[in-house]
Amino acid sequence: MKNARTIVELFANFPTSWSCDAVAIGIYADGSPQKALEGISAGWFAEVKQALSAGWMQGKEGEFLILPIPREPSGPARLLLIGLGKRDGITLRTLEDIGARLVKTSQAHGISRLGCLIPMNNHNGISKGRCIQALAEGAWRGGYRFDRFKSKNSENEQPPEKSIILGLAVKEKQKARMSDRLERLRHICDGQFLAQDLGNMPGNLLTPERLASEAREMAENLPIQVTVWNEKELKKNRMHGILAVGQGSAHPPRLIIMEYRQGGERPVLAVVGKAVTFDSGGISLKPGAKMEEMKFDMAGGAAVLGFMYAIASMNLPINVVGLIPAAENLPSGHAQRPGDVIEMASGQWVEVINTDAEGRLILADALHHAQSFEPNMVIDLATLTGACVIALGHEASGLMGFDAKFLRKLERAGNQVGEKMWRLPLFPGYQEQLKSTVADMKNVGGRDAGAITAGCFLSRFIDKKVPWAHVDIAGTAWDMGSKRPSQPKGATGVGVRFLCRFAQKELV
Repeated sequence: MKNARTIVELFANFPTSWSCDAVAIGIYADGSPQKALEGISAGWFAEVKQALSAGWMQGKEGEFLILPIPREPSGPARLLLIGLGKRDGITLRTLEDIGARLVKTSQAHGISRLGCLIPMNNHNGISKGRCIQALAEGAWRGGYRFDRFKSKNSENEQPPEKSIILGLAVKEKQKARMSDRLERLRHICDGQFLAQDLGNMPGNLLTPERLASEAREMAENLPIQVTVWNEKELKKNRMHGILAVGQGSAHPPRLIIMEYRQGGERPVLAVVGKAVTFDSGGISLKPGAKMEEMKFDMAGGAAVLGFMYAIASMNLPINVVGLIPAAENLPSGHAQRPGDVIEMASGQWVEVINTDAEGRLILADALHHAQSFEPNMVIDLATLTGACVIALGHEASGLMGFDAKFLRKLERAGNQVGEKMWRLPLFPGYQEQLKSTVADMKNVGGRDAGAITAGCFLSRFIDKKVPWAHVDIAGTAWDMGSKRPSQPKGATGVGVRFLCRFAQKELV
């Protein structure tokens, strides 16, 4: 969909006869090649051992060495040795990065078809099948680019990258099954690329109205029903939280509702994603430094869109309702003020202490409406609090809720795809911080436990009988300093992968 630079194939015949320019071989940090090499070609093994004995490479993660070899009539002419790092330190994230490095190295050295032996062995308990998927995902994700605003005559324009075919080793009897897995994985990656594209869009071009149009366009050829509520419908349905956040902007708010019902009598999952298309903080104005990054404040909504695209493209037999409250938070003579009191769609009254705590206001109305679809479980994703970034940094998203079993399933899904989550408590005592003297609650609870009190606020708009999870992705939704080859700078598309994994494991 968004990345056609890398084509992943499965090579099932014997490696010495692969029709490719080079073959990639994994080298561990102890200076030894992966075990499979010895049984493939005595000549290759001797060349590699000689290079390693001479100290030409040590096997550090990401290190590479290209060796020319005598070419058979149909075989490769070069070996690409790639460092895997320490044996006990290899993770799925390691393999994703290696997949990206293989593609980038091939592009830099004129290799258009690269075979890869790495999946012929298990690595640190990672199965061959999971290895194939991680390498493929890294190869695809590493090739993602957001360059639509780079004009052709730009001095900063990068030369076009050549398409690479990456052939991953697999046994013939497993090829069909792995092909199906890679096809599904490709759809998930496309969903993530969609989320990244939306996240990287500037606020002047991706307004709430435009985001609604993107949802409609995404669903045109898929079994997804899209309904968009404008200001009139929002007022009719008492969505005063969404309206209050958006009233300072010339671009009015929207509520985007997407229904994918292909699961018959199976359970219904409702997924809600915050989409503040640009967040200045409103009257409670943010500092100017890095305010341009507040275009990413719609990453939760982008994840929901990407997730809906992926499950529909995979034609999963499940039932999902996606809701995206979209608004732009700007200061003006029409903007909400600190001290305002809002009647939410649920009938509860909220005292606005800080207009920069706007995400929870739009999420609260959307969560309330989500329950009208009688879901069996609800998940919301939001770049909600800076406090979560202070607590967890950029390695994990915050996870909150009351149903421990449900939360464990989400944690497991996140760990399996590299989107880690860490549970934060919603002890009753935290609710005390939201007490208001003039309304049912305040929209902030002070500096202490800010991520948790935001979760407590949202919990007041959910029926306690319904399993619910709040995922704060403020620290994981974008990365402007990324050094990972499989994660270009900008929006990460976080959420798409763990939602897809959860859906495949728990809803099908």
